[in-house]
Amino acid sequence: MTQISTLFSGDAAVSLLWLLVLVVMDYVSVTAASLIDLRSALLKAKRSGQPRTSKGYRRTVEKLSRYYVTLMALSVVDGMLVISAMLLRSTAGWSVPVFPLFTTLGAIAMTLIEAKSVVENSQRKSDYTEAARAINDALDNPELKELLCRLRELI
Repeated sequence: MTQISTLFSGDAAVSLLWLLVLVVMDYVSVTAASLIDLRSALLKAKRSGQPRTSKGYRRTVEKLSRYYVTLMALSVVDGMLVISAMLLRSTAGWSVPVFPLFTTLGAIAMTLIEAKSVVENSQRKSDYTEAARAINDALDNPELKELLCRLRELI
């Protein structure tokens, strides 16, 4: 019973909180990348004179839905790995790193797919500039900078 209580001690609670923050960042990153892709697709449609219909919006929602189902499955796998790592740490004393590896790798892959889509939708230099400006604005967010600094301190 003491092994279970040490599993959720102060350090473990902080570790779980950071894990939750990392997983939330993965989901938010995929959402942001999809919204940037939607914006670039809307600009492309407007530029080429194509009507913006509910079918296109539906495709974006369906794509996000597929992304989230995949991320949730990866998060379940990561959850099992994290619990196993924490149990090994508390029972056997092993120092196994606790990190949502599969969720993060999945989020990176999905974000890269969306980035490629933005590049494909951006045929004019002004579109590249606008996409770069949107990404730059997102990266200049002071809360994101603070979170990255805290992550560096932890690592």
